[in-house]
Amino acid sequence: MVKLAFYKANGPKARIDDKIIAKYTNGPYSHVEIVIGKIMYSSSPRDGGVRRREHRFDTAVWDYINLENIEISKIVEFYNVTKRDKYDWMGIFGFIVPFKDREKEWFCSEWCSMALKIAGFKPLWTKDPAKISPNRLYKVVQNGIDRF
Repeated sequence: MVKLAFYKANGPKARIDDKIIAKYTNGPYSHVEIVIGKIMYSSSPRDGGVRRREHRFDTAVWDYINLENIEISKIVEFYNVTKRDKYDWMGIFGFIVPFKDREKEWFCSEWCSMALKIAGFKPLWTKDPAKISPNRLYKVVQNGIDRF
């Protein structure tokens, strides 16, 4: 089973940067991870880029959504190709000021969206991962479509 874990910007462990990201992306979330079993995959500024690590399930900090019909092997394969890629700071600022997307650099929702797109999540097939914030990804997954 594949889950998406959305980090609550107003949760007990949230920092000021979480609150700023959530505010500028119009929603309650500042970060997103793909969770497979007990392992979480994403790109994190706290860890310098694309990485995986053990996930501690905590509903005070995370909201979870289960996804079906996702090819787990494709997510793991994408991780193996990108695991040394850096965090995309310029991409984050691209939600405020237009910047060209940078190759080999990913922000969390960009990485997760691309991984899900590759793994067969149809609502993302026509979307540009560089334009998807954690809050927009949440809406796409909840609705099955992008409503804005």
